[in-house]
Amino acid sequence: MPSFKNLQYLVALKKTNHFSNAAKECYVSASTFSAGIAKLENELQVKLVERDNKNVRFTSAGNRIAKQAISVLSELNVLVSSSKLDFFESEITIGIIPTISTYILPNFLSNLSGQYPKLKVSFREDTSENLLKQLDSASIDFAIFAFPYELPNYIESFQVFSDPIYLIQHKNRNSKKYENESVLMLEQGHCLRSHILQNNEILNQHISNFSCTSISTLVAMVDSNIGVSFLPKMAIDFGILTHYPNINLEKGSTKAKREIGVIYRKNNQQEENIKKLAKLLIRD
Repeated sequence: MPSFKNLQYLVALKKTNHFSNAAKECYVSASTFSAGIAKLENELQVKLVERDNKNVRFTSAGNRIAKQAISVLSELNVLVSSSKLDFFESEITIGIIPTISTYILPNFLSNLSGQYPKLKVSFREDTSENLLKQLDSASIDFAIFAFPYELPNYIESFQVFSDPIYLIQHKNRNSKKYENESVLMLEQGHCLRSHILQNNEILNQHISNFSCTSISTLVAMVDSNIGVSFLPKMAIDFGILTHYPNINLEKGSTKAKREIGVIYRKNNQQEENIKKLAKLLIRD
């Protein structure tokens, strides 16, 4: 049977596509790393990679086995985490999307420290797509997420509360109709963009040629009367509009909303504990 260590080498090589970089990531010498890959090929009796001085190319079998190795290592990580005596005295890593983190983490962390003071938590902020990849490789325990979102069949979700989305515009604009190229959006990859498009009658010609990387930048552009946009209620409750008296909030303009909750791998033995933590997302 192939060793756990050599499977880790293969996954690292697939990630970096570079022997030296993969060896550094695994904290071993290049010769040790190369020997591990060669041993894995010998154990499996199949050529996994073709390499020369400059390039690494995975064979079709290598691609298939690397994908399976990611799944195997993921399940082993789940096995190790499930063996912990007390989930609430362990160390966990939680993923979170950028359009939620600023507005929800202060309250969530306060609730966590009050309820489970021995639980050590670290956070990774990333896009929805990237967080799914991290769940697939078990590099995070679960992720704080916004729905609707098309999830792969190996992922389970638990929704906790609704977050309405409201139209914002400069006070000099009076119309609630969308003019051509007037709707400012976050750039592609942010799920809030898709939630707005799914829940409002916005056509392609309404969307501005400008896009933003963050909600705070988007608000600043609306304040400059460059266009109109939308904000989730949690950002408004956080006070993001406090210093923008020229921006009007149109609460009755749309029924758009997103659901906030968590996602985790199916058959996760900590499912009930993850749900307990998810309920702490709700403000007291």
